[in-house]
Amino acid sequence: MTIPGRFFIMRHGETVYNAARRLQANHIHTPLTALGFEQAQTMGQKLLAELGKRPDVTLHVSETGRALQTASLICEALGIDWFDAQRTDDLKEIDMGGWCGRYYDDVEAEHGPIVIADHLLRPAPDGEDYHDIAARLKRWMESVSGCGGDHIVVMHGISSRVLRGLMGGFAAHGEHGVPIAPSLVQGSIALVEHGVEQVLYGSPHGVEHA
Repeated sequence: MTIPGRFFIMRHGETVYNAARRLQANHIHTPLTALGFEQAQTMGQKLLAELGKRPDVTLHVSETGRALQTASLICEALGIDWFDAQRTDDLKEIDMGGWCGRYYDDVEAEHGPIVIADHLLRPAPDGEDYHDIAARLKRWMESVSGCGGDHIVVMHGISSRVLRGLMGGFAAHGEHGVPIAPSLVQGSIALVEHGVEQVLYGSPHGVEHA
């Protein structure tokens, strides 16, 4: 689905849950680490170099503490109003059900590997699958399809890969059945314009933590 405009899509900075290798939930605020602050500030500076001070942009943020905290630092760098952000649960991270809040190692000791090929997460039995994620992201895409202009999107590792896959023209994943873009390290910025993605800042092959 090609949507007019430029979309700068990024993950939140590293959190205390990322650092401890715990599966994060969407309803629990998990604050950024010192590295997470640095990543968010760097993303803000990279966007400043691309867009200039006080750019005419629409800010979209996942309704989670870690994404909102990351967005606040990006807004500070750009000189834009955090309170104008379009906040939505449609941009939240994959729901890992009863595994949320638990250490990766503990879950894997009971259920086998949950970090699977290409740094994706294996869906939890009582959580979301990739079709569920794609459905809510398609709903969000439809809501912004007539807007045009520049958009900054602050969200999460797995869900951003599905959004980038849908917007960037990637092929459907062989196992999960929806488009999924390659993994990017935290602190990266992907730009999708006219249905084509380029990595504006950062690098691929990062290990995914929700």
